[in-house]
Amino acid sequence: MFTLKIEKPTLDPYSKRQMHADVFCECCGRGIPNRHTAKVVITRGEDVAGNTIFLPIPWDQVKGSDSVEWGSFVGSHCAKQLPKAYKVSQKRVARAWVKNGCP
Repeated sequence: MFTLKIEKPTLDPYSKRQMHADVFCECCGRGIPNRHTAKVVITRGEDVAGNTIFLPIPWDQVKGSDSVEWGSFVGSHCAKQLPKAYKVSQKRVARAWVKNGCP
């Protein structure tokens, strides 16, 4: 388990980035224009101090299922603050899912 305090920026919901976003960052809410450029993490809410709780990536699930089933998308700004064991790229998940026979 890893905790991290991520500052929530003031976002304009009518900006092009927010309106044309494919997905949104689970941590800060910024728009991500293409989900294949995002990282996937597993979050378990926040602790009493307001830190986001992250769980390590279960590599057995990465190889066999779609990331939407077990994780959340995070943009590059928040992903840079996380250790390598707590994030995986969406491209890697999609590649493994297709390789192992997606439904």
